[in-house]
Amino acid sequence: MDQQAKKHLQEEFDASLEEKDQYISVLQTQVSLLKQRLRNGPMNVDVLKPIPQMEAQAEVLTKEENTEGDVEPVVGDEASAKTLEMLQQRVKRQENLLQRCKETIQSHKEQCTLLTSEKEALQEQLDERLQELEKMKELHMAEKTKLITQLRDAKNLIEQLEQDKGMVIAETKRQMHETLELKEEEIAQLRSRIKQMTTQGEELREQKEKSEKAGKNSGVTSFMFAFKSHLKCLLGIF
Repeated sequence: MDQQAKKHLQEEFDASLEEKDQYISVLQTQVSLLKQRLRNGPMNVDVLKPIPQMEAQAEVLTKEENTEGDVEPVVGDEASAKTLEMLQQRVKRQENLLQRCKETIQSHKEQCTLLTSEKEALQEQLDERLQELEKMKELHMAEKTKLITQLRDAKNLIEQLEQDKGMVIAETKRQMHETLELKEEEIAQLRSRIKQMTTQGEELREQKEKSEKAGKNSGVTSFMFAFKSHLKCLLGIF
């Protein structure tokens, strides 16, 4: 779109220059004819009438000048002097008009050059802004991708930790259950042995009483001492 607009402006400018050049050519032709008439003396001023194309391009000529172009030829020194003065004035006006046209064309060229420079500067700024926006977009996309990756990794890590936590809890419960079962079994065994030893103690006490009655205290005393020692060991383990 930018290239098309630039091409369109260039075409319009070229067409305007061509039109101005044609108009200058018309004015130069008229000035040349007027100067030639001044050199050759009075003659039919119909030669100064522009052809239809020139007349269409020289619309900026004043109404007074068009009227002067239709002056009938006059004779005599006084008439010749007036005609000469009129032609000189017309030549001066044509030269002034030509100068104004040249100045206008030069002004248009300068304006066109200035606008072209401003357009190029603005286009350069626009390109720089677009490049900056593209870089910012790429940077934001990279940061977004990085954050998404970090979030996904964190989520996976949390899930893995939850799984590990569940496994650790399950393993801990299993070990505690096994330990409790072992302890309960040991306690049951100790209780059974204590009960057994208590029963044996009762039996020994009865035997002691019988032995005392029978006069056999020494053997019973040794046995009771051994039994008490064994019982203390069992109680210490418990």
